[in-house]
Amino acid sequence: MKTSVLDATKIQAKIVIPIVKKLEQELGKAEAHRIVGEAIAQNYVAWREKLGFEENSHPAEDREAGNAPAFPVEEEVVENTPGAYGHNITGCAFADHFRKIGEPEIGALMCCGVDFAAEARIRPDWEFTRTQTRMQGAPHCDFRWKRKGA
Repeated sequence: MKTSVLDATKIQAKIVIPIVKKLEQELGKAEAHRIVGEAIAQNYVAWREKLGFEENSHPAEDREAGNAPAFPVEEEVVENTPGAYGHNITGCAFADHFRKIGEPEIGALMCCGVDFAAEARIRPDWEFTRTQTRMQGAPHCDFRWKRKGA
């Protein structure tokens, strides 16, 4: 049976959380989070490259073509034009899990922190922004893309 992305993340968290806690003690929280966040983001980008994607595709096309990973989230599209796309994540099993175990900061490193590195690789001709996440207590995550020069 294939492991879901959520189950894999829960397994990884059991290893990552104690490592991050120890690094926080040794290096300080900011430096520990910077190092771990960069490593996880690089690993995520490599994973997305293995999955395959069409560089600079419209964000809606990934979902329509079934190329986006099957994340356990509920989303609401708020904009969908040729030069812009936006959706809000209104439900997120990752956020629910990490908040339940009292580790939303590390959950943000493991889950939310990868988005900017991935989008820079997948859509270099698009500007990606996100100003809030459910992981860190917001009512929704606000993912927005605008084609550069549009």
